[in-house]
Amino acid sequence: MRHRNLLLARVAASAIFFGNGFGIGTWAAQLPRFKAGLGLSDGELSLALLAFALGAIVLMPVVGFLAARWGSRVVTVTAAFAFAASLLLPGLSPSLPYLVAAALLAGASNGAMDVSMNTNATEVERAWGVPIMSSFHAFFSLGGLSGAAASGLLIALDVGVVPTLLLSCAGMGLLFLIAAFWALDNRERAEAGHGFALPRLEIMGLAVLTLLCLLVEGAMVDWTAIYLQTVTGATLEFAVAGFAAFSLTMTICRFTGDFVVRRLGRALTLRLGGLLATLGLALATLAPFPVSATIGFALVGLGLANAVPVLFSTAGETKGIPPSMGVAMVATMGYAGLLLGPPLIGFGGDLMGLRPTLCLLVVFALVITAVSGRVLRPATV
Repeated sequence: MRHRNLLLARVAASAIFFGNGFGIGTWAAQLPRFKAGLGLSDGELSLALLAFALGAIVLMPVVGFLAARWGSRVVTVTAAFAFAASLLLPGLSPSLPYLVAAALLAGASNGAMDVSMNTNATEVERAWGVPIMSSFHAFFSLGGLSGAAASGLLIALDVGVVPTLLLSCAGMGLLFLIAAFWALDNRERAEAGHGFALPRLEIMGLAVLTLLCLLVEGAMVDWTAIYLQTVTGATLEFAVAGFAAFSLTMTICRFTGDFVVRRLGRALTLRLGGLLATLGLALATLAPFPVSATIGFALVGLGLANAVPVLFSTAGETKGIPPSMGVAMVATMGYAGLLLGPPLIGFGGDLMGLRPTLCLLVVFALVITAVSGRVLRPATV
């Protein structure tokens, strides 16, 4: 492939990751407005979050087959447009059942997009010849930050939920349309490992750590703004800024992640990241004030930014397991944590309150800190 075409394919893949992150950031920023507009409790809102998760999980296994049959470009672009369109539906929902149905469709589109765009990015990385996957995920984080910031600005300007979603979805659609012309079109059959696989004993520790990391990350995405607004008493605009702080630190650290891992090593990077996440969560829950909680959530983003890339890389080098299968094994439990963690936090919020429930995340971060060195060392020997 000519260098110019490959460069355009990389730009297109980065744009698609950015657009997906923008959509997730928009979704997260609008959750307090969905909750307030429909008068929902934490548990009732969690039904919508659970529907979003189940929609993704149900469709994910099918997408790998479709990408192998039709090519990752076709499936990625189709899923991207579906995600942009379906993200408007929650804002049109007049009651909880309609919100749950809309979240199910949006989640299914997002799950399809997640698998297909990562498959396409893998093909671009293979053609590029050196590891560049972290940069794609950095653009996803940058998109999340941009989506939250754009929503915060529109909220400050007193723009309603539906116009906000309409503007965001139109912008995403335009970006995906441009990227569609440049995206890499590779119709070769996908390698084994792009689907889900049950973890084997040799890699179970890595899988559990990935689950914990992504559970905390998922909780931050969906509950940061609501926690700041309902627990700390922050304004809606400041609450959206809390999610933006988490996304900003995660974005910066993902762009510099390769350098950090080379200097510190994987085990120390993960251990220090877990410690930073622990301190951040402890600050947010023990000092529930807008500024201190926002600083805490920023520390969580700083700590977790490189955790999952480290775990995926280690899984790909585990002795006795093919690289693609190792990554698929940890992804199985990791995605379960990312998608199912937020609704579980909501149900816990109904039972115990949101602040005590988030204290459980401190325990998860402590586990990451305590066992990461012991888990990573045996995995590669």
